[in-house]
Amino acid sequence: MDTQKPLTIPVNKDVVAGAIFLTFAIGFGLVSTAYPLGSGAQMGPGYYPLMLSGVLALLGAAIALAGRRKPAQQMIVVRPLALLSVLASPLLFALTLRPLGFISAVILTSLLATMAAPKMSWTARLLTALGLAIGCTTIFIWGLGIPLPLLGSLLRF
Repeated sequence: MDTQKPLTIPVNKDVVAGAIFLTFAIGFGLVSTAYPLGSGAQMGPGYYPLMLSGVLALLGAAIALAGRRKPAQQMIVVRPLALLSVLASPLLFALTLRPLGFISAVILTSLLATMAAPKMSWTARLLTALGLAIGCTTIFIWGLGIPLPLLGSLLRF
């Protein structure tokens, strides 16, 4: 099913995990600077997120550096199509929520995300998508009362 040749990168998983932590820390740290920081005595809304970002960055750097000292024991296999399908799923949800509605957006997002599992059958993909649509609708729209359109503007007659 998956005819795409995976890329093999010879690095330790600790290095990758540390780099991911560091990337998130930098991103959230930059976003937190858009809010007033204040001071230690009068903390603004950006102070605490910036401090947490700093702790996460230190943790990520420590994990990555510790991982660099170890030999690459396990190869990390990257399947570009699978990676792209998982990363693009939230974007697809955001782009389809208003025009197609919550139910359709969840189904399409689920179908795209399951493309990361090349051995999954289409029956399993469809059942997963329908189950997620029913479960998410029950929890978020009916249970929590979040005001999201079940059917989008393109599906209303």
